[in-house]
Amino acid sequence: MLKKIKDFVKQNKHSLILVYWPIHGIWYSILQATTMSRAPIAVAVELDRLIPFNEWFVIPYALWYLQIAAVTLYLLFKNKEGFTRLYVYMFGGMFFCMLLCTVLPMYFDRTGVEMYPRNNLLTDAVRFVQGFDPPTTILPSMHVYVTLGLHMAVCKDGLGMERRLMRLASLAFSLSVCLATVFIKQHSVLDVAAALPLAAVMYFVAYKPSYKRLFTKLNVYKNPVG
Repeated sequence: MLKKIKDFVKQNKHSLILVYWPIHGIWYSILQATTMSRAPIAVAVELDRLIPFNEWFVIPYALWYLQIAAVTLYLLFKNKEGFTRLYVYMFGGMFFCMLLCTVLPMYFDRTGVEMYPRNNLLTDAVRFVQGFDPPTTILPSMHVYVTLGLHMAVCKDGLGMERRLMRLASLAFSLSVCLATVFIKQHSVLDVAAALPLAAVMYFVAYKPSYKRLFTKLNVYKNPVG
């Protein structure tokens, strides 16, 4: 088994970038556990109280994790350059978000927000999600930031399907994920807004330079971006 893993990594050097996932997970867990004890900054605006809680949005919010896995696995095997550029975008921005929230601890202040107005299975699902993922480490919203990156990757690659249909489906789902962050009260609209300029900057970092020397070493040019 170990030999198979070594052979896979040797043939797919670009996959090594994924080692940042556990590092991110540990860092994120530490921040989630410690933020509220560090005199965090309260983040909220009046619009947050005007947007009603809607438990149905927990569905796209949770499916986001499957979206990450699906796009990652497809590009990992089918489009090495697309995979590498996506993860330059994703991990670059995620690292910035984590660093910012480490230096400036923040939380979403739900004061005045009507939480859980209905008792049903989806409301219980929201409670479950917020039980292990409280609204800290929030600005910019990594949920929104990563979603935008995944949508850009789909638009560039097409995922082997008719491009226009896939782009529309990806856009609809991505919009639902972004809306979910404010409708289930995981994020302030400020968090969503802050993710947009970060996404724009990291798009140019990830997709505009050629990175020819790096990509040659990683042997990614066998599957160029379409």
